Amino acid sequence: MNRWNLQSVTVNGEPIDSLTMQYHLFPKYTDYVFFYEGSLSVETFANGQFTSSADGYYEFANRSTLKMKFTILNKKNEISAKIKKMTKREMNLQYENDGNTYFLKLYTN
Repeated sequence: MNRWNLQSVTVNGEPIDSLTMQYHLFPKYTDYVFFYEGSLSVETFANGQFTSSADGYYEFANRSTLKMKFTILNKKNEISAKIKKMTKREMNLQYENDGNTYFLKLYTN
């Protein structure tokens, strides 16, 4: 298991705070938990309560692309993100959705 905490999000190059973000992108309140065998859980604090995803999985399409699929708060999410940086403690992902470019910075201990 590997737990990554979402630290910041930019949309089209602009920093976004947690008050304006979609529920699964709250910086500092969202963890992406990658398990063995491709299982994924997205855990977040939204609408005053803790919630986690269902039916989550991930795969590395190649060395530079991470595909994730999960359902949270009855919304299905499919993300194909380019890995911009990956070290033991930091992971930066970028993906397109609805004409917007998202850039996520995640950290682990």
